[in-house]
Amino acid sequence: MDLDLYLKQLEELVNLDSGSRNAAGITQVADRLSQWYRELGWNVETIPLCQETGPVLLITNRPADHYDVMFIGHMDTVFPDGTAAKRPFRIEGENYYGPGVGDMKNGDVAMYHVAANLPKDVLDRLNIAMVYNPDEEIGSVYSREATDSIGRKSDYIFVMESAGQKGTRHCFARKGSLSYELEFHGQAAHAGFMFEVENASAVLEMANYIKEIMGLASREKDTTVNVGIAQGGTAKNVVADFAKISVDMRFKLDEERVRLKQAVPRLVDGEPFVKGVKTVIAEERESRPLVKTEKTAAFVGRMKELAGELGIPFQEKDRGGLSDANHLAQCGDVVVLDGMGPHGANDHSEKEYGYIGSVEPCVRLLVRVLSDMAERK
Repeated sequence: MDLDLYLKQLEELVNLDSGSRNAAGITQVADRLSQWYRELGWNVETIPLCQETGPVLLITNRPADHYDVMFIGHMDTVFPDGTAAKRPFRIEGENYYGPGVGDMKNGDVAMYHVAANLPKDVLDRLNIAMVYNPDEEIGSVYSREATDSIGRKSDYIFVMESAGQKGTRHCFARKGSLSYELEFHGQAAHAGFMFEVENASAVLEMANYIKEIMGLASREKDTTVNVGIAQGGTAKNVVADFAKISVDMRFKLDEERVRLKQAVPRLVDGEPFVKGVKTVIAEERESRPLVKTEKTAAFVGRMKELAGELGIPFQEKDRGGLSDANHLAQCGDVVVLDGMGPHGANDHSEKEYGYIGSVEPCVRLLVRVLSDMAERK
């Protein structure tokens, strides 16, 4: 592969602000990618979503009703407008730096180089889709329907989030999540007369809920529960009539998802800890876990063999964070492989970087894997 071209293209994308709700910036990234693929002779389809974000790109080696392989990357970052100008792409030693460089514009560009380096016989035998979404960092709320529709037509899905450990540690299992916004509605009163007048402290009810909800965690099953935000009250001498909490739950097992999903409504529908306070679930969001199936394990085993033949280190590690892999894994009898991009680390921070030495092995391995799939087809 042409590493100099890769770094030049990566610099172009990193130096474009493309926060999840920066529709103009994401569209610029999409335009660059579209141009590069058109120059390869690939078919480019733009799927508009809404004014809040940019489009989904569906780029294929030919139009098809079914894809042997789907690659997916996201064009958005977590950074506000102006970040790229403050700390643009740069190379220092063996690493490259910049906003979104590891999460995940390095993977976006690697996808292009996989396409550019595939032999003709592979392109003739396999239907391949390169998919780019604009809003993964906010949960793919706008793009999920479009990307899942492509996923349901695919046999194998490579999620090009960064690998760990300088490109050798990939991800084939991720925790699922439940998130809740709970609101507590009580009755205000002067705190100095709380024994004399009717009142109901929403903050006290909230405190009881925090204890109960965080007690749902299970160290044995690696199920975590965190109340990350707690707010309530207006003044120290006023009994609070309103409070709210934001809850994040992560789990490996689907049985744990069921347990947690039953526990929260049961708590809300039961008797309040503080008489007179009403609790409501204002928002609930759910993502299923990415589970390493037997079919996935067999394919991973073959990838390890191929990596060994190429002299490329290959390790794996489960992750607690979410990605598009979580929902794409629900698209049927599909093998989903995550963390397949070049190495990146310190995501969402000023120290975010990628390792240059991981780029060529990443592309070379994926080209070999697709060649092997074509040979076996």
